[in-house]
Amino acid sequence: MPRMDNDPLLGLLGKSGLITREIARDLITVRPNERIKGTEEYAQQFRAGFGTVQKALDTLEETHAIKLESRGHRGTFIVSSDLSLLWALSGLGIIVGIMPLPNSRELEGIATALAYAFSEAGLPLNLTHLNGGRRRIEQLQSGLANFVVLSLFSANEACAKDPALTRFLTCSPYSYYSRASLVVLTRGDIVDRAAIQRVGIDATSRDHAEITYREFDPSRVEFVQVPYHLIPEMVSRGQIDGAAWHRTTQRIDPTNHSFHFFPLKQASVDEILGDLDSLAVVGHKNDHTLHALFEHYIDPTKLEQVQNDVIEGRRVPLY
Repeated sequence: MPRMDNDPLLGLLGKSGLITREIARDLITVRPNERIKGTEEYAQQFRAGFGTVQKALDTLEETHAIKLESRGHRGTFIVSSDLSLLWALSGLGIIVGIMPLPNSRELEGIATALAYAFSEAGLPLNLTHLNGGRRRIEQLQSGLANFVVLSLFSANEACAKDPALTRFLTCSPYSYYSRASLVVLTRGDIVDRAAIQRVGIDATSRDHAEITYREFDPSRVEFVQVPYHLIPEMVSRGQIDGAAWHRTTQRIDPTNHSFHFFPLKQASVDEILGDLDSLAVVGHKNDHTLHALFEHYIDPTKLEQVQNDVIEGRRVPLY
């Protein structure tokens, strides 16, 4: 139960302002035609007087953040709400999301789709980029992000290891990696997989590490730690012979004959491809507000439609 008298903003906002803020936060997840808590219930929850609670509700109506309707003994219901105004009055600030660097058409598409979805909902979003699923999870756990974008494979593992995390959203297969886009990248003069002796691996990426360990026999190759984005450069310089690679990454022209692509061959990789190529959003389990916003306002089908428009060139990437 919140204690308003300990809030550092009490002197600035006053008791009525703090109650308005708290009720705005509570109403963010209430949909039109749903019943809201009664004045008495809010008064008990926030240890405030009935008059203070009623003044807060009046303020929210006067600012057009909500429109209420009393339905007698059934209680008070929301007729309509302005999510953008409610969010502004809630004082919750900018939502921070972290996803991989948008260096593939799939990721450019999902970055554009997320930016569009949050803008349409009237929610402030700061979408930042960081390669390495493990690093993104660390940022989330440290409180530096409200949500992170991962493959479903990494999302499931992260939530299993940390019960404080949960999936907010899951998209369809091929939303993270396009069909058959995962390959082994080598120099153009390597035509036999047996010639691949030094294999690049980015251990900060749970996906890349798992694919690499499944695709290459550690008794036959030497693993070399390398940031994912430097793999082409290290291959071309001969510092490594090859590495697992996402073929649609824009750092390589697919017609560049300096490189050769081998398809993944291990059945053990196929076992996890369904989870590797699906996109998921992970956040804090106790962040009920953001979780509800993803459920109510961020439609996976619409995200994928915008993503496909970017991939097919029908929409300019903008994020």
